[in-house]
Amino acid sequence: MFTYPQPATIIYSSSHIENSLIEGKTVRLRPFSVDDIEFLLRWNNDLEYSGEYEPFEPVSRKELEEWLPREKAGQLWYIIETNEGEKVGQVVGRDQEDGSTQIGYRVIPPVRERGYCTEAIALLIGHIFNLGIERITAEVNSRNIPSRRVLEKLGFKEIEYKEKTFGLNGVWLDGIVYELRLGDLGVF
Repeated sequence: MFTYPQPATIIYSSSHIENSLIEGKTVRLRPFSVDDIEFLLRWNNDLEYSGEYEPFEPVSRKELEEWLPREKAGQLWYIIETNEGEKVGQVVGRDQEDGSTQIGYRVIPPVRERGYCTEAIALLIGHIFNLGIERITAEVNSRNIPSRRVLEKLGFKEIEYKEKTFGLNGVWLDGIVYELRLGDLGVF
């Protein structure tokens, strides 16, 4: 079982607890800002970033400029940065109708398999549980073994197999829903 790092620092803004900087051992999670436009344009428009497991959804500069400053109620949007300030990915948490939070994540290809994603998700999990959420879910393409390994390493359990849930390059692929409950960990 993965040993969850306690965030070294969580800096909350005065207006919304969601808008916080979360620092870990090798990465930190920083809320999206307009300063991230070039990074998001570069990688969200690169087929290799979404890879063979996720639909390719390019985004324009105009769309980002309109979207980034807007309030995102019920959502956590973070850039993953190394502690040296290199942007290496993004994570998101979205409130669900049942009171849980669903997470998603991506790391840029040049830095995959370095543990950045695992640590970033662990920090996000700690943050979400500290907000009072008791259940976190993630849905992944059944063929995305690296993503499944990250979730399983962090203690997520497979709870549902969905046939033909992801449309990718004209082919319907299966998805797996994972969950992690606050009580499963005994750490937060």
